[in-house]
Amino acid sequence: MTMRRITAIIVSFAFLGALSSCAGKKVKSDTADSPEFVSDTATIPSIDVTDATGDEASTEGGIRGPEFSSQSGLKTVNFEFDRYALSEKTRETLKANAELIKSRKEWVVVVEGHCDNRGTVEYNLALGQKRAKEVRDYYVMLGVPESSVGTISYGEEQPACPEETEVCWTANRRAETKVRNR
Repeated sequence: MTMRRITAIIVSFAFLGALSSCAGKKVKSDTADSPEFVSDTATIPSIDVTDATGDEASTEGGIRGPEFSSQSGLKTVNFEFDRYALSEKTRETLKANAELIKSRKEWVVVVEGHCDNRGTVEYNLALGQKRAKEVRDYYVMLGVPESSVGTISYGEEQPACPEETEVCWTANRRAETKVRNR
């Protein structure tokens, strides 16, 4: 396990502890999807989607067990620097993705949020989660069942392009939709 990943794990737990200590407030833990258990073979971790009280916080699809993989018909979308809002072009791509997802009821989908390597590990994990959640929420708005779509943030840990150039940074600021059969 790399030192960067260990630092991300520690910060994620510290952040979750701070969220759960908010007096009397129910807090949905969107950052619980940290990549701390992801192996080199990219197996998606077992994730408990509960709020600070231990109640079920989401009907988000389970992303436990078998690996998720890319499908040729599902397109990756990219984001502007330091942004997670969906552009009109992104929405069009996601509409096509949603139609394919809805036609394949046997699929369980995970939306992976990714960032370029500028910014802290903690910041990029949070931004990656916001990107994944925006895509998931849009899919749900388009009729994809909530229970079949999960999210996870990899922050800057899985770059699509390793170079320190604007072209690579643009490629790394993305959300990927991956699937597994039920």
